[in-house]
Amino acid sequence: MIFQAIDIIRQELVANSVNADFGNISEIVSDVNNNIMNTDIFISLINIEENRISRDPNNFIRKDGGIILKNPAVHLYLTLLFTSVRPASGYGLSLQDLQQIIGVFQKKNVFDHLNTPALDPNIEKLILDMVSLNLQQLHEIWSVLGGKYYPSVVYRMRMVTIDYVSETPGPLIKEIQTDYYKIE
Repeated sequence: MIFQAIDIIRQELVANSVNADFGNISEIVSDVNNNIMNTDIFISLINIEENRISRDPNNFIRKDGGIILKNPAVHLYLTLLFTSVRPASGYGLSLQDLQQIIGVFQKKNVFDHLNTPALDPNIEKLILDMVSLNLQQLHEIWSVLGGKYYPSVVYRMRMVTIDYVSETPGPLIKEIQTDYYKIE
């Protein structure tokens, strides 16, 4: 679901006339003179976090009158870095790129099946929230990514769920034990 979630965001940007593609920004900034510069905006996944609050404690599902064992679904937050990599003479264009990205997500920050028909059927919806970074956090991110700063904006994507069901049957319930304690 990670690829499908990020790809739908890329498709939305392209539909709004933003020349966007995936890319590991740490590799791109070290190879900036290559032929990869035909893209204005690179979308990089810079962090994955688990949302444990949304975890379902049940480890089974009912199917065809039986029980199948299942680990709880994993709900993720994806942190995406949108970077405008333009030549030094295109700094103003880089700022316009960022303004356009912010505008696209200001108009539409929730992606569901009603407003985004191409959304993968296994994704209920995606919500994008802009992340405000202070200078220290920005410095840390770009230090990890290669040290050279490019105009960028960070968004946190919510509601990405990974949920695979195995076909391992669970045991049938044969007995229910109840313990009652008398409190005096």
